[in-house]
Amino acid sequence: MNAGGTPALPAENQRAVARAACRSWKIACALGCACLGFGNSGGRLTAADPSFILIQSAPGRFEIAAIDPSLAHGVSAMAEEAWRVLSGPLGLPTGFSSPIFVRAVPPDSGGAGDPAPFRVTVEVGGIVSVRLRADLATPGVVRRALVQGVLMRLAVAQHGATTTVTSPLWLEQACVGWWLTRSDAAQLDALKQESARLAPSAIASLLNGRHGAAETRADAVGATWLMIFLQAEAARSGEWPEFVRRLLAGDDPAAALAGSFPGRFGDPEDRELWWQTGYHHVRRARALPGLDAAESREQLGALARFVFADDTGAADRIVVLGDVVARAQEPVVAVELTRRAAVIEKLTPLLHPFYRNAGLALGEVLSARVGPTAQRATKAAAYEQDWRDAVELEAATAAALDRLERR
Repeated sequence: MNAGGTPALPAENQRAVARAACRSWKIACALGCACLGFGNSGGRLTAADPSFILIQSAPGRFEIAAIDPSLAHGVSAMAEEAWRVLSGPLGLPTGFSSPIFVRAVPPDSGGAGDPAPFRVTVEVGGIVSVRLRADLATPGVVRRALVQGVLMRLAVAQHGATTTVTSPLWLEQACVGWWLTRSDAAQLDALKQESARLAPSAIASLLNGRHGAAETRADAVGATWLMIFLQAEAARSGEWPEFVRRLLAGDDPAAALAGSFPGRFGDPEDRELWWQTGYHHVRRARALPGLDAAESREQLGALARFVFADDTGAADRIVVLGDVVARAQEPVVAVELTRRAAVIEKLTPLLHPFYRNAGLALGEVLSARVGPTAQRATKAAAYEQDWRDAVELEAATAAALDRLERR
């Protein structure tokens, strides 16, 4: 179990602050079901501390607290992207019973002298907290911290807050690589070019990697390809989810691999040959990463879904896309539309063909922040129609394939 740093705020304090903070904002929006707000946090922070901005993503996912608003919103955006990209390979639920608490704190706040850029802690009751040093919060550090937090929260959800649950080093590296190559197709091409110049790490070296040891680029690259290879090898048999479940439980990696992928290899030499062959196959495959129909539907749906506080500030309500773009020139809405437009621009090349037109249409909607209101409403309506067409096509195709399989 990874531990260290300053304990996160007690869960009841975090939730109380979140509710109070939400009421202090007239409007709140973030990717998916989101709620933004300002407020003072509880626990070790006192009234004399600078005010923290608190951002709560979809229920049971993340709660981010930071003094710097730009950092808080940046971490929140990356957290939602991480959830979207990793929900498929990790089998993440819609939300956990309690969120992952992320605090971006100044270096002189509690953990003075700790050189680590972040700490992930599992507390009593299964609360998972991530303590992130604000002065070291580069995109790479934030990605790694969020990935470790997600893996530890998934481990707790599957196995409880035991002393054996863990976040394997290679799986963290693999999830970061998966995240990068699935959110930006050009990153996969870069990874392939880099892989051609590197000798693959032995699978035993990858599986037995430990936190705190020196990490090599070859291991990070190999971990990404190992994750891709094992998912392709598992197909729909459920072997990959079982392997992840065993790893998070703290099982021996070699035994977990042999038990989850039976019949693939015999002795360690056979296992290494199996891995090396798979490594070179997947790195040479002439294909760009792509989302299947269900993943495309989920990611587009999240980008087109807005949640705002109502007039009282005591409850949230979903606002349809047309109403959102009608207020596109309001500062808070404009900032969120700009951010989502940047996300959809990178996501569109990865979308399933069924949803490609809907992705293009949504990009036009999110970018239409000027011009007549009627024109923006027309673009929103066009997206809604493309979305319905894509869902109908996906359902019809699935039904046709089901009929063929029953013959």
